[in-house]
Amino acid sequence: MQIVERKDRSITIDGIVDREIRSRNFKGEEKRNPVTGTIVNNAGRRNFLLYLPEDIAEELKDRGCEVKYTKLRDPNDVATPFIQIAVSYFIKPVDVVIRHPNGNRVQLDEAHVSQLDSFDFRNVCLVLEFGKEKVHPSNGVKYIPVFASSIACDITPNYFSEKYGGYNTQGAAPVPPPPSGSPDGEIPF
Repeated sequence: MQIVERKDRSITIDGIVDREIRSRNFKGEEKRNPVTGTIVNNAGRRNFLLYLPEDIAEELKDRGCEVKYTKLRDPNDVATPFIQIAVSYFIKPVDVVIRHPNGNRVQLDEAHVSQLDSFDFRNVCLVLEFGKEKVHPSNGVKYIPVFASSIACDITPNYFSEKYGGYNTQGAAPVPPPPSGSPDGEIPF
C-alpha cells in the first residue's frame, strides 16, 4: 500500500489488498454490537475500515483524521492502525469501477455498490476526500471525516471464473427448457 498522490483536500492510495479492507458495509445495513445490542452503524450509512501501515497512519493523523488502533488481545499482539471511510452519495456520487479477471470493467452505481461486500480484491485504489472538521458528541474531540471519492477494484479470480471463462457482465444467460422425459418438467439438479 502506498500513497500515489497528495492534494490539499484528498489523497490517493494504491496497492490495497483484500485483507486491508475490513468491516465492509457497502449495503448500508444497520449494525449492532453483539454484546451490548447498541447500534454501531445506522441504516443507510455505507462505510468500511481501511487497515494502514504506520507511515500512512501518521500522515493521516497529521491531517487531522481519526486514526484508531486495533485492541490487543494477547501480550504479543501489535496494534494495527485503521480509519473508517464513508461511502456517501449525499453530495456527489462515488465513482466505483471494478475490473473482473477476464478484463471486463463495470461501473457500479448507488443501487449496485453493495456488490463490493462480497468480492475478494486483488488490488484496490482509493481516492479519499477529507471532510470538514467535526466534533465527537461523546468526547468532544475534533476530527476530520474521510470519504471515498473514487474506488477502483481488481477482483481476485476464483476457480469457476478461471475454469468457465470469466464473468458474464451482460446479464444472466437464458435458462434452457427442461430436458424431455424429466418428471414434472423439472431439471434434475
